[in-house]
Amino acid sequence: MVPKDATRFAVNLQRGADPELADLHLHLRAQLGVSPVVVRNSRLRGDWGSEESLDGPFPFPLAPKAFLLVITAYMDSYEVEINGSSNFTFKVRDGLPISSVTHLAIEAGLIIRAIHEPVESMPRNLRLNFGEGVKVGDMVFLKGEPTADAKSFVVNWQTGPGKFDDVLFQLNPKLEAGRVVTNCRLDDEWGKEESSKDVPIQPGVPFQLVVGVSSIGFETRLDGKEWVQFRHKHDVSNAKTLFLEGDLQPIDIWIDSAQSNTPPAVNGMKSRGSRLQLICPELPLIDRIMGGFEKGCLLILSGKMNAQPKKLQLQVQCGEDNDSDVALQYDIKYDSDGSSKITLNSREEDAWGQVVQVKGLEGPGPGRPFDLLVARTDEGFLCFLDGVEQSILPYRLEDQVPNHVTFNGDLETYRLLLL
Repeated sequence: MVPKDATRFAVNLQRGADPELADLHLHLRAQLGVSPVVVRNSRLRGDWGSEESLDGPFPFPLAPKAFLLVITAYMDSYEVEINGSSNFTFKVRDGLPISSVTHLAIEAGLIIRAIHEPVESMPRNLRLNFGEGVKVGDMVFLKGEPTADAKSFVVNWQTGPGKFDDVLFQLNPKLEAGRVVTNCRLDDEWGKEESSKDVPIQPGVPFQLVVGVSSIGFETRLDGKEWVQFRHKHDVSNAKTLFLEGDLQPIDIWIDSAQSNTPPAVNGMKSRGSRLQLICPELPLIDRIMGGFEKGCLLILSGKMNAQPKKLQLQVQCGEDNDSDVALQYDIKYDSDGSSKITLNSREEDAWGQVVQVKGLEGPGPGRPFDLLVARTDEGFLCFLDGVEQSILPYRLEDQVPNHVTFNGDLETYRLLLL
């Protein structure tokens, strides 16, 4: 997402990690301001090439608004797509073949929601950088296939790319022994090993692993089912590298970063920390809000709409029963063509209030991921979708603190996060 005060940002495909010395195969820079422009360039052995400006209207949305950028590399060109519609192509320059690209670098001025790097054939030993480190709410989706003769592999969340860096969490399925081991390592000393005989991973059989970071520990799901948990032993923010090694062929890895930037329109946040309530829960969802949804608190729901959605509905209510008073109902209804309408309302003593319709904005598109943020301010419930302010519903229930959230619809839910 482009922050409101951003002046520029850049995305680089490069060889090496050094920001000053690395060869830049593709340098894509968006210059914001009164006359925004997108330029492309490259750098080989310290020398910049000829700068190219993109013709036509500025393809990125004006801040603050989220966007999806897709870069596809071919042997002779890079194809760039923005929000599924703006397409343009840049030729590969001499001396900078795509086979030499080793790093993706993002320079300043962006709030990163997720990075997805599909690779036709990933190396079996992988080191992926988390940037500033892991935080509560972050998730990793890993698709992989153990080798035909697989005995063991490890997936580490660690402080650096080296084999002897500190490990905040090690997940070590031992297929031959029929158990999975979890542990951590600090200053070359391993902690107390934890193990389970629940190992539904088989040699040669693909699987999908989801790992989420909660305030308590690392929580995992294997092929859609809850698996092992590992409580934090050290500061999880020190984990900056995802480390894979062993008898595993990675197929696809998706790092999904939880929103941690409070929208500028929200002030006076309560200092109550952050905690992940649920990872990839089944719908319909109902969960208790510990301490209640008080003024100054934020609720974040992340997920991905189905290909042909009909609805999405969030309720913040005073109790867990179906007839409980509802402080906020956030409702999206989809038409057959994928268009949608968003409404807000409340219910007290079985009577619904006046509907507030969000005009000029639609819900997340079919098949698209999203972040829905609800802030309880002095004025009421302020709602944001992918960082864009949508509408506010004044608080209508007197002397009641909502303490439950319900969520339902045609979607896959990633996380429920309280700030």
